This record gives sequence, C-alpha cells and structure tokens, in this order.
Amino acid sequence: MRSCCALLLAALACAGTPSTPNGSDGPPGNGTPIGDVVVRGDIEYTGDVAVMESFPVQLAGTVTITNRGSDAETIVFPDGCVALLRAYRPGEESPVWDQASEMGCTMALVEKTLGPGASEEVRTPTASGYDILSDELPDGEYRITIYLRPIGGEPVEIDAGTTQLAIPR
Repeated sequence: MRSCCALLLAALACAGTPSTPNGSDGPPGNGTPIGDVVVRGDIEYTGDVAVMESFPVQLAGTVTITNRGSDAETIVFPDGCVALLRAYRPGEESPVWDQASEMGCTMALVEKTLGPGASEEVRTPTASGYDILSDELPDGEYRITIYLRPIGGEPVEIDAGTTQLAIPR
C-alpha cells in the first residue's frame, strides 16, 4: 500500500498541475494579488486552473466571486466571456497568449448580483496546448492566469501558477 501511495504522490508531483505562486503571506489588500486571491473592495476573486492530463494538455479555469461585505453587490461584465485565460513565459510581464484573441463572445452584458457572504463560480472556456502554443511558441513552462473585466472597475487577473505545455511537432 505504501509503494502505491508513493507512486501516486510521485505522479502528482510530475503532473504539471499549476503551482501556487510565492508571496502569499499577509492579508490581501485592496486589489493586491495574494497567491490566487484578488480583492476589489468587498469582492474577493479566487481562481484555480485544472490541468487535464492529455497530450496536449487541456486547461480550464474556475473563478469564485465572493461578496465579503454586508450589502448586496452587483458586478457587470461587458460580454459573455466573463473569465478568460492568459499564458506568460516565466518572468515576462506581457502575455504570449490571450484567450480573448480566439473567442467569439456574446455581446450582451452579464450581471452577477451577490448578497452578503454569497459566492458564484464562473468558468473559462477550455484551452488546449495547441491553442496556446500553435506554431509560434516553444514547448516549455508557462505561467497561467485567469482574468475578468468588470465594467466600472479595474480588470482582475488571478495568478494560477505554472504548467508545462507541449504539443506534437
């Protein structure tokens, strides 16, 4: 049984699951990313990206939007693409891939009204290693983020760690 658990742990360690970024000590400030949490006023955004092990990998993000305040809050998004993925090369400030460049989004405002303490999940469309790397980017490690664009507020970008991306060439 122990060897089975050791093999499972070793497989999970090698699996390319996004890692939590460093620097997650201290309370979150207004709009400050702390690990995978971003706070804007009374609204808290937490995110995670699932890495579906296939070749090439598939990525799907989930964001939980939580109202930490004592009053109801309404957040409005400009279109049906409430949450999208981005990929960065480690250490770079500009994304090398943005899911918005590939998506056709419904052109209708999306409202999320959350009562005090209420949460709602939103998901990104699934993206594959082919989508991200295409013919232009090399196989390797990429930092993945989830971003949202609330109307009347600052964009929200949640760091979801790094993962290995590769495609058959």
